[in-house]
Amino acid sequence: MSKVITSSRIPSSRFERTAGFGGLALKLGANLARSVIKDIGRGQAQSIRSMMLSSKNFEDITNSLAHMRGAVMKLGQLMSMDDTDLLPPEFVAILARLRASGYAMPPKQLRLVLNKNWGLDWRKKFSSFDVRPFAAASIGQVHKGVLRDGRKVAIKVQFPHIKKSIKSDVNNLRLMARASGMVPKDLDIEHYLEICQEQLIAETDYLREAKYLQTFADLAQSETCIAVPSVVADFSTPEILTMSFEEGYEFDTMDHFASFEREHIAYMLVTWTIREIFEFQLVQTDTNFANFRYDTEARQLKLLDFGATVVLPESVVKTYETLLHHVLNNDQDGVSAALVKEKLMPEELPDGILNLLETALSTGLSELHESELFSFSDSKVFEFVNVGTMQEFARLAPPSFVPAEHLLVQRKLLGLIFLLRKLGVALPLKQILEHQMISMMRP
Repeated sequence: MSKVITSSRIPSSRFERTAGFGGLALKLGANLARSVIKDIGRGQAQSIRSMMLSSKNFEDITNSLAHMRGAVMKLGQLMSMDDTDLLPPEFVAILARLRASGYAMPPKQLRLVLNKNWGLDWRKKFSSFDVRPFAAASIGQVHKGVLRDGRKVAIKVQFPHIKKSIKSDVNNLRLMARASGMVPKDLDIEHYLEICQEQLIAETDYLREAKYLQTFADLAQSETCIAVPSVVADFSTPEILTMSFEEGYEFDTMDHFASFEREHIAYMLVTWTIREIFEFQLVQTDTNFANFRYDTEARQLKLLDFGATVVLPESVVKTYETLLHHVLNNDQDGVSAALVKEKLMPEELPDGILNLLETALSTGLSELHESELFSFSDSKVFEFVNVGTMQEFARLAPPSFVPAEHLLVQRKLLGLIFLLRKLGVALPLKQILEHQMISMMRP
């Protein structure tokens, strides 16, 4: 299902983007001043934060940042986990709006990027090229085309000069987030911003992504239920990635999927993720719905985006092997000890949060071991996962406490769990995990 994406020139230079953030700051300041004057006239008093997050400011923030794209989009991906976030509800609403919307380059700006990368006569090599993108993300947009030889292709085009603007974007975002009062003082946003910057820089190298795309295509060759696009190398550059166009339904609506199809999708997502971690040691860490398609006729899960791929060190894989061993042995103390040892959880926690975590872990282990099927939609574990508890845990165990190499894998696993929850499925999860443990024990 195609989405209508509004065209608007994407700011391309660092000066333009800094001016964009500056313009937003001026708008917010003017709106704030008007609010203060009105409230004084009415004899009312509001906090600066509540005035900053007025409906007018909300519109200005989301519209400006949607136009800017770049770092703020990646920050939203890193800090948001479905409907449960580390941020206040107002900031969550802004990030949700940004994930669902955004601007694309107009045809003139798009043509400049294509001419730079493909030469002025590139149009002769296509039977058709749709200048209207069918998808847009944090650093680029995707178009559909047909080559002269009849191949249907998806062309991922990077916004101009986005790589050069990343550091200044992150600095501007840091200032805006702190000055607005939207980010809790206890939240270690610096660590998130560092990872955001590193990830964005890596993802702007489309030849790097092409390499991982080809690697995963090779890994999926023996799988009948998993499909990965093939790279079209002649039309791929550091700023443009061209691949075979894959038909299928998007994940942003489940209406097309029968219950047996949702279970099939869930089974493939879980088993493939397990293989990524333990077998390939190569993980595509972004579980955004837009990164998947499902072909109802072929019953194939199609994996589309590999910009957020990370190579796992052996030490990280060993950590998850240890955790899996304790989980399958229903050893709650072993799980807790491993989490502390690997610095995924502080050694000392206040009684309240410690009891909550222990109860959640006990509940999850009981559900896993006492039933053949683990229901992601009905599991009581999620009663313990809410905005309040996540914020409290983030305060006590800030992201910088967790080794950097674990954070993106955690993002993958949490994203997968919430995706399975949206699918509303129950799986023989213990059986799937036991099969993985047996596979790891084979010589």
